[in-house]
Amino acid sequence: MKFIKTDKHYMAEPDFEIDHYKDASYPPIASHYHEFYEIYLFVSGNADFVVHDKMFRLKPGDLLIIPPAIMHHPIFRDFEIPYERYVLWLSPPAFDTMKKIDPDIDYFLRPGHAKTFLIRDSVDSSRARFGQFEALTHAYREESLCYHSEGMADILRILIGINRSLYNREHVFAKAQKPSILSNALHYIDLNLSGDLSLDTVAKALFIDKYNFSHMFKQNMQISFYQYVIQQRLLEAKRLLMKKEPISSIPAKCGFSDYNAFYRSFKKNYGVNPREYVAYHIKAIHGEVGGLSLDIDHQSTEF
Repeated sequence: MKFIKTDKHYMAEPDFEIDHYKDASYPPIASHYHEFYEIYLFVSGNADFVVHDKMFRLKPGDLLIIPPAIMHHPIFRDFEIPYERYVLWLSPPAFDTMKKIDPDIDYFLRPGHAKTFLIRDSVDSSRARFGQFEALTHAYREESLCYHSEGMADILRILIGINRSLYNREHVFAKAQKPSILSNALHYIDLNLSGDLSLDTVAKALFIDKYNFSHMFKQNMQISFYQYVIQQRLLEAKRLLMKKEPISSIPAKCGFSDYNAFYRSFKKNYGVNPREYVAYHIKAIHGEVGGLSLDIDHQSTEF
């Protein structure tokens, strides 16, 4: 069954992929999401990063943990310093395998931590993490003997380090920047997915001219306000579908005017209708088909 076309939004490997990038320039990236985990280690550059409804000003050594179905993208301030980072992608089945080894490996996803997103450790801890990512990247690129099992073990160690930092509270949590019009808008959308999210309504709630707001949103998010709202509503719909909510109740809970509007939007974005999506997902869980590859735009996301 064919899903929406992708370009660097899918995983070619079944368990994990990692690489190291360094760019003197980079095109704007639209807000998007993945169906897998992304662990992003920032090395250098002048960039902010939007994850869900939070915006962070990145510092060298910052670690972003982005679960599946969370909208995110970088905002480049300038390229006076090269934009350098490690990007690790981990599939949900691989993560589930790790949970069987250690049930506490999902500690970073539990209440109180699920929306931390960014960890800023001490200099020594960050230096050690750079070493872990460099060794993992080298083994992956060279396909060294047993690189796959070594990689899974290294990723397990990375996650253990993240969870212990969270548990021990020994690190300094990186706080989002002070609320801005953009972050306030993202938060408002997140809280009102079932309600009126017209441009007029949101702009009025934020006390800003709707035309200025629309321009600012597109300039920072690289997708229109309308597109972003639709994607957030569809992500919530997918979450409810996986919780086995009655399909007939989902349109109203996600802000769609009726079932037909929900059906058309879902089919247009994902290439399948809601019932087909659930059936495919169940087969994927039981290993009967390959992993899902659903995303919202076609830009490269090697960031």
